[in-house]
Amino acid sequence: MPIDAIRQATADDLDDLVAVLRDAFGSQARELGLDAESAPWHVAFREPERTAHEMTYLTFFMIIADGRPAGCIAIQNDVEPEYGGDGYIGRVAVHPEYRGRGYARLLMEFAETALRDRGAKKVRLLVLSVLDYLVRFYASQGYVTVGHHAFREYDVTEMDKPLV
Repeated sequence: MPIDAIRQATADDLDDLVAVLRDAFGSQARELGLDAESAPWHVAFREPERTAHEMTYLTFFMIIADGRPAGCIAIQNDVEPEYGGDGYIGRVAVHPEYRGRGYARLLMEFAETALRDRGAKKVRLLVLSVLDYLVRFYASQGYVTVGHHAFREYDVTEMDKPLV
């Protein structure tokens, strides 16, 4: 599980960030039977400009292993109350070549610490309910289901975790 670093992504990292997101979320898209034509909204198929825009309101961190980006995570604090308030974690992605090494856990712990350091008292994340293995993973990290909502044709599980 040795890594080189976890560091904040910058505009100079956009191409690497997009590549990690596409590769990591690509396996999820295939599992759901999605492609760029049917689901251009899915992270696996987004244009780099969309990720560049997200970088204006989300803080992305990248995990570097073997000298290359192996995964990423995004955080936002001071989230609107209707979206759970306090902090948000999203875009949790580990490149398929680096899965099974505990990198997702490391990214989650890093992001939670960053949010706690910024004053967040709880964090929310959203996951497609059909991806039950992800719901179980987040539950194993201390997240509890607090609600559901619809997104396109999917049910989304809303999960919170106290940070204090």
